[in-house]
Amino acid sequence: MIQEQLEQLARIREPEARSRLIRTLVGEYARSEDHDPSETERELFSRIVLSVFEQLDRSARYELVVRLAKTDRIIPDLADRLAKEDYELSEPVIECSPMISQGELMQIAKAGGNNKRLSVARRQDLSEEITDTLIARSSRNVVNALLENLDAPFSVRGTLALLIFANTEAEILAGIAKRAIKDEEFLETQMHILETNCPLIPAPLKKALESGELKRLASRIDDPEREGDIELDGLLYSRHEASIQIANGELSFDAILRTLFEQDRMDAAIWLISRKINLADDVVADTLKSDADGAILRLMLQTGIDDKTYRDFLKARCGWLDRSSRSIPELVMRYKAELKSPRHTQAAPQLQRAAN
Repeated sequence: MIQEQLEQLARIREPEARSRLIRTLVGEYARSEDHDPSETERELFSRIVLSVFEQLDRSARYELVVRLAKTDRIIPDLADRLAKEDYELSEPVIECSPMISQGELMQIAKAGGNNKRLSVARRQDLSEEITDTLIARSSRNVVNALLENLDAPFSVRGTLALLIFANTEAEILAGIAKRAIKDEEFLETQMHILETNCPLIPAPLKKALESGELKRLASRIDDPEREGDIELDGLLYSRHEASIQIANGELSFDAILRTLFEQDRMDAAIWLISRKINLADDVVADTLKSDADGAILRLMLQTGIDDKTYRDFLKARCGWLDRSSRSIPELVMRYKAELKSPRHTQAAPQLQRAAN
């Protein structure tokens, strides 16, 4: 029966007739109790719909979404096409479809509107890469939704970004505390970072982790009677979204490092560099404070950062140590030359493996 209707659909050329037939066909196609479509029928139905999709009226597209968006009865190509519709039509597909591709979800995370990103953040099948992208590029309500979604995985880089935000934003600080209460693995990650003496951990969170009073921290921030900014342990936190963003909207090592430079957090930058190249914090700090430009260059080459990040590092270092910035262009040129040298190219994979 469905096979015959699909063949009829392929022959019809009038847009209105196609829309009417698709609405009728979708109703029958979606009845799992009557018929479980074969892979051939799924493929045929989806391909024909895609071939006439631009000619379908809104009611036909809506019928597709309502009846099929949350099922496995369409192929990924059709699910991805439905996800490109306006939010009213695409929301169920983006949030619930088991057939939408990871590539389409990543594209929404990178360039979708806030509503679409929020729907992605509520899914149960997110990868760390998608979570990282959402953290770096989305508004804070999306980040909060990720923290509330216990199925959303957080990479170490993503966790560091959350800590950067939490240093000034009460909502993110509360979200981390609440997530740690509910998610043992997330709590273990926070404890591991705490054990490394990471300077990015806000003082109230550090105190709560050490004392086991995460519930108290979360409730203090979530008090509905409070208005405006919040003071915790002598630190002021904003109730509103702060202006801190991750450089370039990504969570690479370079991007996080540049963000720390912009915030004048050399203590955190030293901590991050130390873990990247497996050196003690004081060794890295002493090297960066020295006048040994060659030693500094070699140390930063081990991190794998690009020349633009190295330039930002030199600017931040000049401010940190109250040094002149006149030599920066020359030092950046030396760094670029070392990056291109065969010696560095051959050593880079070994250094990267050691750093990881």
